Formats: sequence, structure tokens, C-alpha cells
Amino acid sequence: MLMYIWFAVMVQAFMPGGDRIASFQSGAFESRLRAEIEAPALVGAASHVARYTPLTARAR
Repeated sequence: MLMYIWFAVMVQAFMPGGDRIASFQSGAFESRLRAEIEAPALVGAASHVARYTPLTARAR
């Protein structure tokens, strides 16, 4: 994470248009982290919990 912060600062300071590049990079990084957090962890016997929906919910 420290390397990422250092990269963002250097890009903004020394590259023309670096603020846009850093913005795109941080957006991609944030979306990847959100996808990892929101993805259900399908591990062993608990894998059915993430996919389980009651029959009443399926009927709607």
C-alpha cells in the first residue's frame, strides 16, 4: 500500500496529465478491492449459504 501511495504522489508531481492517470489507477484499485470484499467466500461445507434463497423468494 505504501508503494501505491508513493506511485500516486510521484505521478501527480512529475507527469503531465498525471492526475488523470492516478485517478484511473485509484478507481481501478478501489473497484478491485470492492469486488474482493463483496464476492462470497465459497469455502467447504458453508458454500451453500451464499447461494441459498428460500422458495418464497424464488417465487416472486
